[in-house]
Amino acid sequence: MNKTGKFEMLFFPTSEGMLKIHVYGFNPSGSWGEVYVSLGEETLCVKGFNRQKTIRRAIAARRDIQANRKMNDR
Repeated sequence: MNKTGKFEMLFFPTSEGMLKIHVYGFNPSGSWGEVYVSLGEETLCVKGFNRQKTIRRAIAARRDIQANRKMNDR
């Protein structure tokens, strides 16, 4: 993940580990950007135009992947 320009990093502790969110782009307002969500060794990338909606969509996708994995392990 070698990107130029400004980016934002958010860190949230969870029961599975540290949730790391890296936000690139979205400048000027309305331009596209990328959100990387990492938990442990896995990283998920979501692209979009609206910063807040893209962050929410990336976190929801990560949560769905984790839920599906738990269901398949049963």
